[in-house]
Amino acid sequence: MQEKDETENKLKRLLAMAKRSIDNSKQDLVEKDEIIEKLKVELAKNQHTRHLWYVDTSTRDPKKLLYKVAHGNLLWCLAEYANENELDDSKELDELNEFAWHCFQTEEEIQAYANRASGEPLVLPDFSMTPSEVESVKKSLKEEIDRVQEEFRRYRVRSEITRKQKDAEIRKISANVMAKQTEQILETDVAGELQSSKAQIRRLTKAQAEAEERESSLRRKFEKLMKDYEKLSGTMGETVLAMEWRERYEQSAREKEELENKLEELSLVTNGAFDKSNARGKGDLQLLRQEFAQYRKSALNAVEQKEKELHDIQAHYHDNDGGSGNVSRTNSAKDMLFRRMSLESNSSLAGFETPNSTKTNEYLKNIVYKYMSSDQDEAKEHMEKAIATVLKFTPAQVASIQEKRKQQGWLW
Repeated sequence: MQEKDETENKLKRLLAMAKRSIDNSKQDLVEKDEIIEKLKVELAKNQHTRHLWYVDTSTRDPKKLLYKVAHGNLLWCLAEYANENELDDSKELDELNEFAWHCFQTEEEIQAYANRASGEPLVLPDFSMTPSEVESVKKSLKEEIDRVQEEFRRYRVRSEITRKQKDAEIRKISANVMAKQTEQILETDVAGELQSSKAQIRRLTKAQAEAEERESSLRRKFEKLMKDYEKLSGTMGETVLAMEWRERYEQSAREKEELENKLEELSLVTNGAFDKSNARGKGDLQLLRQEFAQYRKSALNAVEQKEKELHDIQAHYHDNDGGSGNVSRTNSAKDMLFRRMSLESNSSLAGFETPNSTKTNEYLKNIVYKYMSSDQDEAKEHMEKAIATVLKFTPAQVASIQEKRKQQGWLW
């Protein structure tokens, strides 16, 4: 029984395997039938295409002739057909037959086929090149491109060399121009300094000569006065000394009188202010009293000082009148005469002393700083005029500087 079951199972497996094999064979047959149908369709297409290489009355009218190629004794043209509904087997054949190659014997046949197109006449294309001609053209074009690239590279090298040479020439010219400008500026500065130094030397020489002449004149006057003084030293010395102390006494008396008058005026003003400002309050009154007390104290101190000086002057004057020696009077007179001569000499030579030039130097320093930091020619011209005015340039020097600037104008 068991053996029967095993045999039955084996038969079932064999039957299933046979069934699967049959199904696979059927599937292979279906696929092969499809391949055969496709091959038949392609064969029909190829036969139809081969049949359509030559143009006849059944050939579709062209829409455009795209290419024209000469091969052997035949002329081939790629034609695009016009959109028409032909009696073809399927739509797929219509899509494949929108473009097709046709062969012709002569140009006239091509023109005759082109004339079949509706609408505007078709323009026949030029002959397309053969592969050998294309390769030849590509080779020649490549050689031409290489030649042009080489020429362009040489041109770039030459242009770079020329540019560097021009830059070097420009730098050289700029350096020469700057050197010339610097040289001219230095020459102008040196010439101006030389002229100003010469003018200053002339002024100092003239001033020295005048000072020496005045010194000799004053020396002669001094010698003459000393001779006169020696003759009149007996009585004249006492008279001069007495006059000097008299003048000092009168001056001190006048100062004392002026201080007393001011003190009286201040007292009157203070009293009047007190009467008028009684209604302003005790604060203002106290302030006025303090100010008046301070001023009165300072005024009294000044009056006491002047009285003390007057007393000393009177005592000294009486002592000199009572019996000072001739030698002391002579020495005092000599000292006074020498002081007066010194004052006269100083006043006569005061014109040759160097003035206080602090403000002038600061002003000149400011102008020169602005001149050196400015880039505007007009502003520099105004500052040059100011410098010439401060340094007291002569009209000839100013005209010379303007002439130099006109000559240098072409460099800017």
